[in-house]
Amino acid sequence: MRGTVIMWSGDKGVATAGGQRYDFDIDHWQGNIAPAANMTVEVATTDGRLASLTPISEAELAKEKLAAMTGEGGKYAKAIFDNVGKDVAIGYGLFFIIAVFVSLTSANGFIDIKITLTDLLSGDMARAALGGGSGKGFFLVLLATATIAVPYFWKHKFAPLAFAVPLLFTFIGLWPLYKQHRAQQDAMEAMGELGQMMGQMAEQMGGSTGSLFESLGIGAWLLFATAIFLAFKGVMRFLARG
Repeated sequence: MRGTVIMWSGDKGVATAGGQRYDFDIDHWQGNIAPAANMTVEVATTDGRLASLTPISEAELAKEKLAAMTGEGGKYAKAIFDNVGKDVAIGYGLFFIIAVFVSLTSANGFIDIKITLTDLLSGDMARAALGGGSGKGFFLVLLATATIAVPYFWKHKFAPLAFAVPLLFTFIGLWPLYKQHRAQQDAMEAMGELGQMMGQMAEQMGGSTGSLFESLGIGAWLLFATAIFLAFKGVMRFLARG
């Protein structure tokens, strides 16, 4: 059983384990390092009497703590999964994958680069255009994904409405694309005939100066569909609770 050295002085010490105190000396010690106060040890007894003390390494303690945390996390994950249902859990999983890994723009759009929701939520379109969104965007996607657990931990009739957060973050992320597209359209309209000529040239070269919807790729529509589904499920559960 596990115990703790509470005192060591000279060649004698005291350890505690299972609510019992054990006096020990160096003959009981099975380690290559000297005993020290607060050291975690494995206590072996025979007929209720101390047989040996073996120190537990920091690496072993870290592994045990990690295993305990993983087990606890797995327990909560299963409980949350059972609480929200398979369809909502799959929806959140798809949202996270699409938001982090799938480009939202089409190859022939007015922005001919790959940009994910994580990039857009970074709040820096210049960095996002280079595919270098900051960690802020990834954190916000994680935050949106974590709302799956809100109804489990917060037993309130409004809790299911948290399922609408992924949709909210999707709109927030795509807003800069809309503003950039509108700025481009306004600039071309202000240039009159020259702007029309430039638009025609861009179309002949394979570009697009049409609506924003033409510039969104399949990733954006999948993201919208997933986020709308989650919001719908949240609203329906809220209404069902009255």
